[in-house]
Amino acid sequence: MGSSDTHNILQRKTVAGRQEHQARAVTVAKALRLTIARIADEMFDLPMSVIGIVTEKRNAEGCAELFDETSLLASLDGPGDCRGAVVIGADIVGGLIQQQTMSRVTAPSGEPRKMTQTDATMCAPLVDAIFARVPPQLEVEEEKQMLSGFQFGTRADEPRILAMWLDSPEFHVIRITLDMAGGARQGQFIFILPVAEAHKPALDNPAGQGGDASEDAALTLSAAVLSVPAQLKIILCRFDMRLASVEKLQVGQAITLPHNTFPDAQITTETGRVIGTGTIGHVNGFRAMQLKRQPIYATQPRRRATDQAGLDLPEIEELPGQSARTGGMLSQPARRADDKIAAMKQDLTDAADSDQIDNNLPDLPDLNDLPDLNDFVETGSLPEADVPAGLPDLDTLPDLDTLPELDDLPDLATLPDLAEMTGTG
Repeated sequence: MGSSDTHNILQRKTVAGRQEHQARAVTVAKALRLTIARIADEMFDLPMSVIGIVTEKRNAEGCAELFDETSLLASLDGPGDCRGAVVIGADIVGGLIQQQTMSRVTAPSGEPRKMTQTDATMCAPLVDAIFARVPPQLEVEEEKQMLSGFQFGTRADEPRILAMWLDSPEFHVIRITLDMAGGARQGQFIFILPVAEAHKPALDNPAGQGGDASEDAALTLSAAVLSVPAQLKIILCRFDMRLASVEKLQVGQAITLPHNTFPDAQITTETGRVIGTGTIGHVNGFRAMQLKRQPIYATQPRRRATDQAGLDLPEIEELPGQSARTGGMLSQPARRADDKIAAMKQDLTDAADSDQIDNNLPDLPDLNDLPDLNDFVETGSLPEADVPAGLPDLDTLPDLDTLPELDDLPDLATLPDLAEMTGTG
């Protein structure tokens, strides 16, 4: 037997062994088929089977084509900063809701409705259980890394929002076709998972090699915070309408806005808090908004002389003939008051020097004709004074001893008793 024959025999054995190993190995498709059926039976007592699985790679734009407005759209929170998405068909969501509320699944009827947060809450346990049980069964490290660490995230109101959350350049797309309750319902279950980077970029100054780990962590945290998307709303105006008019609104109908609306547009957050105002217009054919800048002194008081440059206040020139105090800390009204006081003091000083004060005072009565108090001390009697006419002479008044006596009062005992009078009224 030649060497070529021996080589061919070994090659055939190797291929046969590889095929046998791959047949026994647990792949993503096999793990999903077995795990989804078991989870549906254990958690919901629901017969569910996987009738088709397709895996592929797409970019962010290609993934957005899979987002259907009638399906349940939600994000998948992965390890680190990884974020994926899950799309659950309306028929699958309806079947899970029916099984958990009525314990039976019926065929879909009527038009699909808009998904709510309640739908997301009732479907989240199935998604979390899949990502918890499937990765440990996988033998290929790349496949295990692709499905590890994910869980149900936040529901998206519309496909545009979910597309904004996907920031990776490439994604693994796993499209699963499910059958529920023996053919009662069928629909798709789509997982969109970011492709893991083969090599993570190393820090320029890693810790332990002359670098500052705290500074690197601060820069990383700052970049992560600033990269978080923030959704804002622009409100042109608010006005009242009758409910009957609102019910008559149709698609494409023009609504007349109040006067002077565009200069007073408001910027609000998702919670309705107003964070700024501006004017709506256009620049180079695009819609634009010019923000209204709020003066810095409106939020940060300025009290020091060094802050005067940033106040945007008009310049006031000093009045002629007025001198400022040292340091320029005295205001103009205060300098005027000091100048007036100094002028009044100077006027009084000048008037005192020129005897103007004595000449301007009114004439006072002569006090020389008043009696001398020393005479009263020596004699003990006041001098006679002129009595004004009309006053009576006290000496002519009658003596109190000469007044007639009054008669005795009658005896009060002869008066009737008041107690006897009460009975007669």
